[in-house]
Amino acid sequence: TALHARHLALNAVMKPVGAWWRPYFYGDAGAAEKTIRDEIMAVRQGVGLLDVSTLGKLELRGPDAGEFLDRLYTMAHANQPVGRVRYCLMLNEMGSVVDDGVAYRMADDRFYVTATTGAVARVYADMLFWNAQWRLRVDVLNLTGAFCGLNVTGPKARAVLQALDSDIDFDREAFPYLSGREGVVAGVPVRVMRIGFTGELSYELHCPSSLAPALWDAVMTAGEPYGLKPYGLEASRVLRLEKGHILIGQDTDAITTPDELGFGWAVSNKKPFFIGKRSIEMRARLGQSRKLVGLRFPADAKDIPGDSCLVLRGNDPVGQITSIGFSPTLGCSIALAFVHVDDSTEGSLVTVKCRNGNLVDAPVVAHAFFDPANARQEM
Repeated sequence: TALHARHLALNAVMKPVGAWWRPYFYGDAGAAEKTIRDEIMAVRQGVGLLDVSTLGKLELRGPDAGEFLDRLYTMAHANQPVGRVRYCLMLNEMGSVVDDGVAYRMADDRFYVTATTGAVARVYADMLFWNAQWRLRVDVLNLTGAFCGLNVTGPKARAVLQALDSDIDFDREAFPYLSGREGVVAGVPVRVMRIGFTGELSYELHCPSSLAPALWDAVMTAGEPYGLKPYGLEASRVLRLEKGHILIGQDTDAITTPDELGFGWAVSNKKPFFIGKRSIEMRARLGQSRKLVGLRFPADAKDIPGDSCLVLRGNDPVGQITSIGFSPTLGCSIALAFVHVDDSTEGSLVTVKCRNGNLVDAPVVAHAFFDPANARQEM
């Protein structure tokens, strides 16, 4: 990204992710485990800074922009108020989940939409395809390379941003959760969205790529009194897992439906049409055999499974671990996994086969292992 030199100057260990090089963590490669845990706890206890420039960034302009998003995504966007941000869930025509992101309504005829790093090319191509089919009054612009994104997150995130010269009011009442603002921060024009992938108070600042290093430097300087620490991909992966947020392509497969993820809240059934609507209605009538759940393993467990380890029901495989990691916040290993729908209620005990062949039991818990009431990200 445009911040690559800043990462190298901070001794980042870089890792290829799709078409990008991203910081895996910052510091000594020989002390990765400790460094990553320190980054996680910095976010939970203070404030962290993450380069999210690789996210897809798409701008939609035109009087039919809201209607266009209504047809592409499962949530309602035509009635979305200006200045608000909504979650976006995209399905294909067979009703399977293929991408997610957020949509910030900047004006009646203007939306700023994010997509996942790995799917943005496909999402952009789909937008162009459907725009040609539907002939709505909307233009689509891909800003992925033109804009960078910085995520300032943690209990002290607001204090850091308030320490910067800005025309944006970051107070809770003026800038509530799931809203967006345009303005200037440290002399840099920005689009700011208050969203949370880590489960903490978070702000995503998007700006022209050429100005991103200046914004990064300003945030780093303002964050010094608050112990701000840049963090990388691995810490981000654990933080989102603690909050129970999914990763498209890791916690989903080619046939995953919103219901299997517990994402009924993200589907507006009042809309007459969106891509995949008829298919998920038909699949719902057939019933579902699996569901994504949280699993929590004992802190003293001798065997811990890995990604893709099988979930068994008797001797039969019925699902698999999709994401797993050690949570420094909770002091134990946690996972997201597909299990048989009859075993998906909280408190159920499921069996997982570890890579060494041993079996381990784990109780089913809520997706959000950390702060299920969302008090921290909405503070």
